[in-house]
Amino acid sequence: MLKDILCVLLDHQRFVITTHRRPDGDAIGSQIALGSFLKKLGKQVVMFNSDPVPSSLDWMPGSGAIQTGETQINRNAVADADIVVVVDTNSRDRLGRAVRRALYRYRGPVLLIDHHTGPESWFTWMLCDEHAAATGALIYDLICTYDADMIDGQIATALYTAIMTDTGSFRFAAVTPAIHRMAADLLDRGSYSPSEVYAGVYENHTPSWPPFLAMVLRGLTLLHDGVLAYITVTPHMLKTAGIDYSEVEGLSEFAMSVAGVKVVLIFTETKKGTKVSFRSKGDLRVDVWAQSYGGGGHQNASGAFLKDQLIRTAVMNVLESAPHFLGIKKVEDMVLAEEDQAYLKVLSSLNQ
Repeated sequence: MLKDILCVLLDHQRFVITTHRRPDGDAIGSQIALGSFLKKLGKQVVMFNSDPVPSSLDWMPGSGAIQTGETQINRNAVADADIVVVVDTNSRDRLGRAVRRALYRYRGPVLLIDHHTGPESWFTWMLCDEHAAATGALIYDLICTYDADMIDGQIATALYTAIMTDTGSFRFAAVTPAIHRMAADLLDRGSYSPSEVYAGVYENHTPSWPPFLAMVLRGLTLLHDGVLAYITVTPHMLKTAGIDYSEVEGLSEFAMSVAGVKVVLIFTETKKGTKVSFRSKGDLRVDVWAQSYGGGGHQNASGAFLKDQLIRTAVMNVLESAPHFLGIKKVEDMVLAEEDQAYLKVLSSLNQ
């Protein structure tokens, strides 16, 4: 399969590489690594996303070359491409508006490189492995199939960041001895130390972050004997703290650190609905749970978007289905506890 996909890359000259909206470390790292590799092969490469590189990743070498927005230049790049490569997402909707609109004029082949479950059927070729720890791991194997010495400092740093972020700093179930060997090789070739990569991704919050975090954690709620924890984020909370949605990432780590918690849900209300992030430990799968709401992802990290649902409705909706997906036997009262009902009333008042 790797050789077949490599032949696809070698047979084309003009590339556009794109990824999902609100890109994370695996998305940006995979995009930069593949783009840099193709450029070293003498290919013409445009990296184009709907959303800009987040501040937690703009330190990465090569990130400045990623273009965003509904510009004529970006639309022309897609229209003129020999091939479009989509990395780290297998859904057209998740590409975001700018990329989707640019694809309207494109009639060429599309290659998917991804590790999520349930890819859509419109791709021409696929390099997919839902058991891979990260899309970056697939790209590492792809480059090594051609020549491992093509992995320079920029590519290595991008791939290490991709793998580190999508494995929860090497602690998710998909992490194997082979992933650690891969990471070691990338560190040998890379231009940043592990501490520098970690700091760049996770230690760059604004001074408004601590008050926001305190506000969020006051609402952390435990259910089902402490197995499940959930957190809610409303526009009012963001406005009060003076931060934007880019700083919402990482909240699950705090809830997951509570003894006994195996699943964390983060509900984030937006103008168009409520985003739900599902996180879990070990063999407890949350991808099927997310899929039941039209989302998807990995065994331990998935997401869904409940369109047009206010956060109080989304919370009630998802929590009522928790016993089924967590394998918890039905208890006498499946309705939320009184304190949770009171909390939801507070959320309701914040959105008035």
